[in-house]
This record gives sequence, C-alpha cells and structure tokens, in this order.
Amino acid sequence: MANTVTISVQLFATLKKYLPPGSDGGATLTLPAGSTVLDVIEALKIPHDHAGMLVAGDTYVEKETPLTDGLRLSIFPPLAGGVR
Repeated sequence: MANTVTISVQLFATLKKYLPPGSDGGATLTLPAGSTVLDVIEALKIPHDHAGMLVAGDTYVEKETPLTDGLRLSIFPPLAGGVR
C-alpha cells in the first residue's frame, strides 16, 4: 500500500487565491494516505466555511470523504442568490 495519494484540485471563483503560486486554476497535491477532503482544504489554507460545494469527479462529496490516488477534486465557494 502506498504511503501517499496524489490528487488534482481545481478551485473556482474566489477560491483561486488559495492555489499555490504559479498555479493556473488547479494544482496537484500529494498527501499522506488516509487523508480526506478536509485535509485538502486545510493544506490549501481555505477557511472551512469558504469551501461550499465539493465534487470528486462528477459526485458530490463531504469533507470527511477519504481521498483516492488520482482523484479529481473541485472546490466551489458557497453559492448565493435565489428567491427570497
């Protein structure tokens, strides 16, 4: 079993400022095996309440979801708007 997982992360809208310098919309991260989506959020120093919608591939995930090698994670800020 590998000791790490490598994933690709794409951040959208106001979250792009949390990408490593020189990144263009996304980044590749290597984290310890057993890491979760929350570990990605913390590694990128994104405030927890700023990570509104989490998508792995084409599936919505929770912050507690474990990472798998090669995962494509998209993080969107909270959505606003709609009818009052």
